[in-house]
Amino acid sequence: MILQLKNIKLSFTNTRSEVFNLLNGVNLNVEKAKITALVGGNGTGKTTLFNVISGFQSDFSGDVIFDGKRLNHISAHRISLMGIGRLFQGRQLMDDLTLMENMKIASDDKTGEMPFEPLLFPKKIARREREKEEQAVGILKRLFGDDCKYLDMLNYKASAFSYGEQRLIAIARLLMGNDKLLLLDEPTAGVNQVYIETIKEMIRKMVCDEGLTILLIEHNMHFVRELADTCAYLDDGIIAKVGPTAVVLDDKEVRNSYLGL
Repeated sequence: MILQLKNIKLSFTNTRSEVFNLLNGVNLNVEKAKITALVGGNGTGKTTLFNVISGFQSDFSGDVIFDGKRLNHISAHRISLMGIGRLFQGRQLMDDLTLMENMKIASDDKTGEMPFEPLLFPKKIARREREKEEQAVGILKRLFGDDCKYLDMLNYKASAFSYGEQRLIAIARLLMGNDKLLLLDEPTAGVNQVYIETIKEMIRKMVCDEGLTILLIEHNMHFVRELADTCAYLDDGIIAKVGPTAVVLDDKEVRNSYLGL
């Protein structure tokens, strides 16, 4: 298992000092080089659980074990450098930067960002910039093909791309980080069916060709059924059901309480 969540609990206190238990003891094992879908109703804590895993939420109890290491109370920045990448909801590209620039800033190589480094090591920095550009081009070719249109649009500002295209690029640039585990928060939200099919193929390539592990939150059950190896149903703050995707989605309790069928 590449990721283990052990008895994760998290509570909030409102302005009237009332305690609200959001996560009541989440236990989940995520298998390496597989696709696991996390499903459940709105407000059940799915994104909060992603925040726990990626270090954006620290006031929880329980244990997060990634690749054999305990991640509790480690900063989000450090966790990202340990091999966990994340796709957030909505737009993620910087509109005023080009496609290539958006790809490069996602690199885990931060050469040139220290004060005076560009003045002291200009050749080293120029070489690393070329390597990042080559890495970005390689990623686009592997995911979209050697003749994909994005290779001719590397200098286009992100604002020139549609929402669906930006979503594809945001997913693609996750590979710049050389991660082991990707957390994808509703990758198909607001995207038309053509791009949904592309996203599906991208995720499959990331797992089959790149050896990555995917944990995703998704409300598109058709997408989940076709793509995920394992499905975990989050309800009342716990993983109420987990197993092969078809088995979980066809479970009578899940269909009644979540899918309304």
